[in-house]
Amino acid sequence: MKLSQEQIEQLFDFTRKHYVEHYDVQVELVDHLANAIEEQWKENPTISFEDALQTEFKKFGIFGFTGMVEQKQTELHKHYNKMLVNEALKFLSIPKAIVTVILYLTLFFLLKNTGKLGETISLTILSLSFIYFMIDGFRFMLKIKKQQKIQGRNWLIQSVAQSVFSLPVIYLTGFGFSIISNFFREDRNSELSVLGLNVFTVFILIHVLTFYVFSAVIKPRFLQSIKETSDRFQFA
Repeated sequence: MKLSQEQIEQLFDFTRKHYVEHYDVQVELVDHLANAIEEQWKENPTISFEDALQTEFKKFGIFGFTGMVEQKQTELHKHYNKMLVNEALKFLSIPKAIVTVILYLTLFFLLKNTGKLGETISLTILSLSFIYFMIDGFRFMLKIKKQQKIQGRNWLIQSVAQSVFSLPVIYLTGFGFSIISNFFREDRNSELSVLGLNVFTVFILIHVLTFYVFSAVIKPRFLQSIKETSDRFQFA
């Protein structure tokens, strides 16, 4: 016995009532529930659709579908966090390590030869880049919301992308610099020590590399994944 189209729609309603808002996850759950119900009918043809559905739903435990959705979100977060780390680590291996060393030495000698003026300029550029990233992340989230409104559906990957770009993994520039200032200069008016300059250079380098990976790798991958998901469920 096969489920009717009306029963399939009831399964979609069932997933929505149990707080599954992402259409791709709904489709996956409906497919799972439909197959499970049909298997139950093979063993017991007299069981009702509702009873078969409740029997299968109980297998998801006391939290229902919530645990499954959270697990999928966690897996996606881990995937993109791992991607971020792996892309950043590429700058420590040949040939990108050469670029990293050249950039490090250039930044260090610029900071060393320009004193507090160099610190101020560097901090200003870092702050502006952080602000730009926040604005760009906000625009990115608005773009996703606009897509959801046009399509009338939303995907799990969109939710993960929004959470990642609402709190970017880029260090709070002012906070980081204040720590460096407190530990690596004798007083407020003195210049950073050599060790302080090295730490500040590393701080800038990490910020630049993280900014690059987010903008050039993570964001395009998110957009590609969203498009692929949208295309896959276009006629579903």
